[in-house]
Amino acid sequence: MLAISWNVRGLGKCEKRKVVCRMVAKYKLVVVFLQETKLSVFDSSVIRSQRGAVLTRGVWVDAEGASGGLITLWNEDRFMVHSCISSNRYIILEGELTGIKKKGGLL
Repeated sequence: MLAISWNVRGLGKCEKRKVVCRMVAKYKLVVVFLQETKLSVFDSSVIRSQRGAVLTRGVWVDAEGASGGLITLWNEDRFMVHSCISSNRYIILEGELTGIKKKGGLL
């Protein structure tokens, strides 16, 4: 599987982050889009705790109040990001899969 988009309904608890980690490892995900993280302040340990040795880069949008929050994580060995655009409602990545000479966008 290449990517997953998931409304995690909060990512503050360690148990929830472990579930995300297991999904990434089980399906060997290259890109992970997480919505409704409800994290108002980003802590890079969230990426470290979820990426293991698989997801090496990430971009985030902080939550506003008790809702919102986005995190997009990817494996830079498999997906090379050329540009990134984000707002409080979306993260857009432009890049290419390693070994494939075609560019594309992910929203």
